[in-house]
Amino acid sequence: MDYIQEVDWLFAFRQHSLVKDFKAIAAMSLNRVIGAKGKIPWHLPEDFKWFKQMTTGHVLVMGRKTFYSIGKRLPNRTTIMLTRSPEPVPGIITVSDLNKIDRDALALGQRQIFICGGAEIYRQALPLCSDLYLTLVNRVVEGDAFFPPFEDRFELVREILDGPEFKILHYRQTCKNLT
Repeated sequence: MDYIQEVDWLFAFRQHSLVKDFKAIAAMSLNRVIGAKGKIPWHLPEDFKWFKQMTTGHVLVMGRKTFYSIGKRLPNRTTIMLTRSPEPVPGIITVSDLNKIDRDALALGQRQIFICGGAEIYRQALPLCSDLYLTLVNRVVEGDAFFPPFEDRFELVREILDGPEFKILHYRQTCKNLT
């Protein structure tokens, strides 16, 4: 291995070692919209069922705006809210940085940790996620919150569902530069 290959391999290894055991779960339109004025710009009950099935009994990580747009803690899930505010929120774990999510310190056990929005949290968290579960809504919608680019970092593992209104896709982070 020459010097350039070694530097490339070390960089790729360091990037890969930064991946935590986070999984992202999201829904976006064909034009990457995930939100409009603090709301989800579609109503797809089957996708809500999928989200509930995947996340019940596990841990949800979301930003402050996403938490308050939902309006409550979702049942049977531990909620971690990313916020810079020092104010506690009853029944919610608050942290100021993704790197402060430590499964041992927070007593999360072996439950899966799902990143579930919003746009800025996805942007920060995707490099740390091993998997992405993405609902692709088969429409173009107006919005002000967009899902960040991920295609250079993840590859499609399988299509979980292909319905008339949406697809559910499972992606896994790649390590293309490791040899």
